Amino acid sequence: MANSAKILSQLFGDNRAEWPSSYFEQLFVEPTYISKLEAKRPTVLIGGRGTGKSTSLHSLKYEETYSRLLTQGKGFSDQSYFGVLVRMNKNRVKVFDGINIGREKWTKIFAHYFNLLVCQELTKLAGWLQERLGLTISEAQLHLISLDLAIAKSSSLDELSRNIKLATSELQLYVNNPEDVKCPTLSMQEVPLRTFVEQLSEVGLIEDQTIFCCIDEYENLYDYQQAILNTYVKHAEPPLSYKIGCRKNGFRNRQTLDGHDLLKVPDDYAEIEIVEEGFDYFSRAVCELRLECAKDQGVNVPVKLSDFLSEMSFMEEVEKLGGAKVAHKVRDELSLHPENVQYLIAKPDHELYFLQYWADVSSKSIAELALDWLANEEQWKTRLDNHGFASLFWLSRGNKGQRIKKYYAGENTLRTLASGNVRYFLELIDTAIKKELSGKIDFAKEKIIISAKAQTEAAKEVGQRRLNQLEGLANNGVELKRLVLGVGKVFFEYARSPEGRAPETNSFLVKGEEAEVHKIKQLLSEGVAHLAFEEQHATKATSQAEMRESEYRLHKIFSAFFEMSYRAKRRTNFEASDMLEVLGTTPSKAIARMIGKPQQAVKNETSENQQSTPIAELPNQLALFSDFFGEDK
Repeated sequence: MANSAKILSQLFGDNRAEWPSSYFEQLFVEPTYISKLEAKRPTVLIGGRGTGKSTSLHSLKYEETYSRLLTQGKGFSDQSYFGVLVRMNKNRVKVFDGINIGREKWTKIFAHYFNLLVCQELTKLAGWLQERLGLTISEAQLHLISLDLAIAKSSSLDELSRNIKLATSELQLYVNNPEDVKCPTLSMQEVPLRTFVEQLSEVGLIEDQTIFCCIDEYENLYDYQQAILNTYVKHAEPPLSYKIGCRKNGFRNRQTLDGHDLLKVPDDYAEIEIVEEGFDYFSRAVCELRLECAKDQGVNVPVKLSDFLSEMSFMEEVEKLGGAKVAHKVRDELSLHPENVQYLIAKPDHELYFLQYWADVSSKSIAELALDWLANEEQWKTRLDNHGFASLFWLSRGNKGQRIKKYYAGENTLRTLASGNVRYFLELIDTAIKKELSGKIDFAKEKIIISAKAQTEAAKEVGQRRLNQLEGLANNGVELKRLVLGVGKVFFEYARSPEGRAPETNSFLVKGEEAEVHKIKQLLSEGVAHLAFEEQHATKATSQAEMRESEYRLHKIFSAFFEMSYRAKRRTNFEASDMLEVLGTTPSKAIARMIGKPQQAVKNETSENQQSTPIAELPNQLALFSDFFGEDK
């Protein structure tokens, strides 16, 4: 058992692009957009942390591409491109700024730095090609590359690599000590890269193949640095092409160096939004490959993901959440009105409980609704279909001792929570595996199946983990965490207290004074980049102005933590002033206003403002933040 747990943890817990080469080859699954990414034209790959962006760029590297071809029974002659990869490390690229050096010179310095990074990777590629083709770059060609790169002459690839490393170190010393160290000679933008690939082509190391310069973590660049590399992309010519990876909203600047020439889609590059590219198929393939690897190592698991992750039917969930108890009360109530209701009393618990739910929502009596149900059977069937899911969040309200008050389980549910993010999907499954196997001793005879309970507990834990990580991930991490807590608390209350509300309201538009709206939207934009929120253009607009607005919702990974719906259904409006107050000293007052007074489904002039759940009745995971949700002093 212990060995099975360890194997599954290794397979589902380690899911980064920095795998060892053999591990990468074993577990890499081609994304559905791979053919678009492998096209010769420049491409920008957009996705949040964990969407597979870095892994996809890593897969374009010449060694990884060659390894995949070998597993397909192909060889070197089938390789149509050779990729090199550089990452825009935030700790390094952010030092290329300061008032002691003008922006024009910083532009030249950073372009030289980038040239050095890429040429170092091209040097490795050249050595790899020489080993396979038996061809050699001449000393004269190496001298030409060295000259354009503004480094000492090199007579071999090893010497070229050393000289590039030396030049990089000298440049870094100068950037950190511009007043004490002389500025090194700088190379011209892109020229050394062009020279290098031309020499590879001239000697026969490349023929019809394309050289992909892959640039990851583009969002870490200053706007002026993006303008430099945008210019590289704008003027790219075969055999050199560029593949850029960046987070949502990370490609901030589409200008080139002259300030007037913009990068445009599709004229200059193709754009791939990962979340729009067949995540269902890809995520299933990624996980089922891991299950097959586990089975090959002796772990008793099913190889179909849908068999591995237990699902729960609507009827089963109603029963688990206390539907029988509610149905029993409804039967007691109906027994007091025997006329024409015996048929309803005989209905199963997973239907009859809904009568009480609708009584709460509509403020009508059980007897009145029972007669209506008898007269309009099809209408009530449709109502149960449309509102049944929303009623599950209400069903366990008030059951203080009930640990799980809504289940989040099954392949499709976890995939929805991941919202296009394969790392989140793997993390949800990995955490659920740990929950399921914790304390269990022997799985030698029965297959390991992950229960709905383990999946639900995992979904809550991963949501909380991601919430706590916001503080360290984003520049305004503390504010983002507070905003997520505030918005999440509002939608938690909406879900558990649906009286007079549209079901499954979980997205919002920001309204209010222009300056306040702008300030909140700046924070929300950062939240989108760091997967705290999701953004889309408003649907079902009620006015022409609203067509231009952005609609926001919490990232679905937080759904289980806040016990709210993960389905994209209905929206509300939040005042920017209230959202700003959530960031201040009186968050609970702002949250109370955001919960607000529901639009009553029936006329009720005496309705009070919707009350928040008492701290003592909050779910365990939300009770951890009771100081934030509690009454302001």
